[in-house]
Amino acid sequence: MFGKNLKRIMEERGITGTALAQETGCSKASISQYINGINLPSRGRLESLATALGVSMEELIGVEERPEPVREIKPLQLFGRQTLTCREAAKLMGKHENYVRQGLREHWPGFEFGSAVKTSTKWSYCIYANKFSEITGIPVNI
Repeated sequence: MFGKNLKRIMEERGITGTALAQETGCSKASISQYINGINLPSRGRLESLATALGVSMEELIGVEERPEPVREIKPLQLFGRQTLTCREAAKLMGKHENYVRQGLREHWPGFEFGSAVKTSTKWSYCIYANKFSEITGIPVNI
C-alpha cells in the first residue's frame, strides 16, 4: 500500500523520483525501491518524504484507508490467546510480515496495536488481538 500511495501522490503533484530524491536527500534508487515495494523507509525517512510531498505520514503510509480484501476475511480464532504473531497480523492485513515488524519497530501511525522491543540479540513483538481488531477493523476471535 505504501508504494502505491507514494507513486499516486508523486503523480498527483507532478514530482519525479529524481526531484523527490533531491528534496529528501535519499537516492533515486531508494525512491524506486519504495515505489516497487522492495524496501520500506525508516520513520525519519518517512517523515522526510511526507514533508517533501506535503502530506501527512498517515496518508503516505495509507493507514487512513482500509485495504479492500480480495477475499472475505474470516475472523481468526485464537482459542483463548490474547495476542497475535506478526505473521498472523500480516496475513490478516494482506501484507508481508516485515511490513508489520517495521511498522511496530518504527512506531508508524496506525500500528498502536502492539509493540516491539529490542533485546540484546533480536527484536521481540507483541500484538494485542483486541487492539488490532479495534484499530484495523479486522475481526479476531479470542
